[in-house]
Amino acid sequence: MRNYIVVLFTLLLVIYSCANIGVPSGGPSDEDPPVVKKSVPVNGAMNFKKEEVIIEFDEIIVLDEVSQKLVVSPPMRTKPKVQSRSNKLFIGFEEELQDNTTYTLDFSNSIKDNNEGNPIPSFVFSFSTGSVVDSFAIMGHLWDSFDLSPIKSALVMAHKNLNDTAFVKDVPVRIGKTDEEGHFAIHNLSPGKYRIYAIKDANSNYMYDQPGEDIAWLDTIVSPAMSYVAMPDTLENDSVVFHDELVYTPNDIKLFMFEEESIQQYFMGEERADSNIVSFMFKLAAEQFSIKPLNIDFNEDWAVYEPSVNNDTIKVWLTDSLMYSKDTLDFAISYLGLDTLKQPVLVNDTLKMYYFKMPKKQSRRSKKKEGPEPEKTLQMAQAPAAVDVNKSFNFVMPTPVKRIDKNKLALYEFVDTLMHKVDFSFRQDTLLKRKYSIEPKRWTPGGKYLFVADSAAIEDVYGLECDSIGKQFSVKALDSYGTLLIKLINPQENWLVQLLGSKDQVIDQKHVPASGKFGFQYIKPGKYTLKLILDNNKNGKWDTGEYASKRQPEQVFFYPDYVEVKANWQIAVPWDLEEFDIYDFVSKNRKAKTDDD
Repeated sequence: MRNYIVVLFTLLLVIYSCANIGVPSGGPSDEDPPVVKKSVPVNGAMNFKKEEVIIEFDEIIVLDEVSQKLVVSPPMRTKPKVQSRSNKLFIGFEEELQDNTTYTLDFSNSIKDNNEGNPIPSFVFSFSTGSVVDSFAIMGHLWDSFDLSPIKSALVMAHKNLNDTAFVKDVPVRIGKTDEEGHFAIHNLSPGKYRIYAIKDANSNYMYDQPGEDIAWLDTIVSPAMSYVAMPDTLENDSVVFHDELVYTPNDIKLFMFEEESIQQYFMGEERADSNIVSFMFKLAAEQFSIKPLNIDFNEDWAVYEPSVNNDTIKVWLTDSLMYSKDTLDFAISYLGLDTLKQPVLVNDTLKMYYFKMPKKQSRRSKKKEGPEPEKTLQMAQAPAAVDVNKSFNFVMPTPVKRIDKNKLALYEFVDTLMHKVDFSFRQDTLLKRKYSIEPKRWTPGGKYLFVADSAAIEDVYGLECDSIGKQFSVKALDSYGTLLIKLINPQENWLVQLLGSKDQVIDQKHVPASGKFGFQYIKPGKYTLKLILDNNKNGKWDTGEYASKRQPEQVFFYPDYVEVKANWQIAVPWDLEEFDIYDFVSKNRKAKTDDD
């Protein structure tokens, strides 16, 4: 009996093991988005007057940022209340619907299934409060005018009012919203003529009435149309079978977004980074800036001004020790701004600035002083170890300089083991006054040099003198560079080509000659981008647009691929703007821009 029980137990164990070889997978994952089963009203219904739309799907749904993604057209003062319950979507209107109007609810990809999160791509629902459903549509793309990045979540608007003032005074009749690729579609348009605008609507009123709002517009008037077009379908018996497909036009509108150059100057803040340095920041370049200490006696040379490159930050070095030794200082400043009528006016303000020096913590290890502190001398703040063969040797002093004795400066070149004195030109930078440049008539590529400043050759505004300074540096060899040659087809006189680095900084730029042939020399090895600007005013830079004068931003093009420059190599690039495919370029090289960018 005991043996029978053991055999039976063993048999059951084998059967159980065979039945549980693996855990069932549950079948393939669901990759299909929800499908509409029915709705009240039906999509495209007419004479709808109720306050709520109900859409039922074939599975449980969830909403993803529907309040941000939903676009209602025509625009409503109050957005509808949208809720999901199980497999149903409820849209409740918070205001009365207009008579004889086609409404479009564009949910983008905000409706997903509950299990796998599969979104319905570009889900649009429409109905009419009258006896006609407008059914025309227009489509296109919106890109950043400066670098051609696609613009995400911008409003694209269709106005039936063809006057220029519509964009700044009227609400559009239909709107759409751009997706990750900058693509937009405006649905349910009625026949007629339209002007097309785009906006990053800061105050959500569907009008361009805020400084700093990004905008775009189409220069031409649009008349939507639709027609059936024969499209290739399948290949049967060595012949192509076509089917008729309804196509809406225009479907390739190109809009380029920009921010107008600000004209409203305002003060952004102040800073006292050190006891002897005060700084003032402005929105735009500060014109007619002046500063005056209050409640303290001062000399005419009490300060040295140091503006930034764009002149929108003014650093002021205080040279009077009686002044900068105070914890609290009062200043009166003035600068050129605009009044309410946008006329130039001098703006005056008073500021109180503080600086409290924290006492240094004494180290427990250094209870005894090793001896007197070394005498402080003036040193270089910045100086390179290597110089490009076509550039100057530049150095920056830590404080404004009062005096430089050029007779006590020298430049030497190492030839074998000997030093040869070299003549050089010496100049002060026109913007950063603490920056100085030295340059001989010609550098020796790959050469070694020594710049020398004798003791007391340089004195700053605080009376501090330099000790003897010696700075060795080298000049890069010619074989460490590459050369980039460009041949542009059918060049125009206003073409400006920029060589951009890895962070899109301008490395070099040149206006294209009549021959279309030019080059960039002494280029460091690496990958570069080529950008072409239609420099209409020939000022050597890209200029933004202005709506009041109907001036579009200057158009830009890019070479389709990165250009790789190798050391001691010469690369030739043929470039034909007629072959530039903006869709292909953007898809390969650009990501969408949002409000956070």
